[in-house]
Amino acid sequence: MKILKALIYKEFLQITRDPSSVLTAFILPFILITIFATAINLDNNAIETGLVIEGNRGQINDIIASFDGSEFVKMYRYDNRKSAQEALVRGDIRALVIIPNNFAQSFAAQTDAAIQIITDASDPNIALFAAAYVQGIISTAQKIIMENYGYDIDVGIRMETQSWYNPELKSRHFILPSSIAIIMTLIGMLLTALVIAREWERGTMESLLTTKASKLQIISAKYIAYYCLAIASAAFCTFLSVAVFNVPFRGSYLVYFITASLFLLPSLGMGFIISTLTKNQFLAAVAAAMFGFLPAVMLSGGLFEISSMPSAIRSITHIIPATYFIPIIKNLFMAGNIWPIILSEGSYLLIYGILMFALLYFVTKERLE
Repeated sequence: MKILKALIYKEFLQITRDPSSVLTAFILPFILITIFATAINLDNNAIETGLVIEGNRGQINDIIASFDGSEFVKMYRYDNRKSAQEALVRGDIRALVIIPNNFAQSFAAQTDAAIQIITDASDPNIALFAAAYVQGIISTAQKIIMENYGYDIDVGIRMETQSWYNPELKSRHFILPSSIAIIMTLIGMLLTALVIAREWERGTMESLLTTKASKLQIISAKYIAYYCLAIASAAFCTFLSVAVFNVPFRGSYLVYFITASLFLLPSLGMGFIISTLTKNQFLAAVAAAMFGFLPAVMLSGGLFEISSMPSAIRSITHIIPATYFIPIIKNLFMAGNIWPIILSEGSYLLIYGILMFALLYFVTKERLE
């Protein structure tokens, strides 16, 4: 028992002296519980919905009032179909309601009046929620109108629903493009974090620093080598998604690989920085998972809507590279080359990549002490 007590005492001393143990046991669960409790929200309330009114008379005002009073949708008014449809393509809204010119006249004549509902089905779940919310609001408004104006209860509103980008509402078409971005985050960070940390542990990095190669040459060589491996992995994931799992790709492959390259710059840079600071494979793996993979899964908007997160968590999403790449890759797969999104999000990735390269250059020391 004395030996056992001594060994237990020794283990507790080692735990208290090893920061990685405390990090794994307390800090990581705290971060995960906080994210699960606040950031992940499957309640699709206040869905951004556009409204185009091509005729504005009595009954239509009652429908507008029903939309304005709903907690399930957040309405944006547009003057014409073109501007509203452009907003839907950009992702500013997730659904669009169009009330045509002849709606009030058809309703007054007690014939079926048509209302068009268009949903962004790149996320099938949100499309279904949006269509259901809009249909429920219109049905409620219909009953109120009939009671107020004394119309025949059998005369109703015909709702014509269209689903853009993913008319079959297949979740695979939504999940796989986002998954590619998450996989690229993991691959990019782990390739550089673990491999370079292993070099520090084996002493080969010290040997490299003693050569005539400059710090810029060493960093650039590693960037180029692991970029080639990571972009090959991205091409393989894309091939599996398109050729094996039949996910449609409607954009340009050239644009896709250019933007994927821009995305890999900050991902590889973060892995290099982690390996340089930790110089230990275990710590590098924990840091890559904590600061790379988990935020990309939970906070990038790939699987969970950023708009449903609290404002404090939404501010964190801006420092996650996948947040900027996922809108690009989803549009390239589902919609095509949406240039406002490609240019704006791509510019953020380029700036992010340059900052990561500069930070890596700063933290990499040419001396061993």
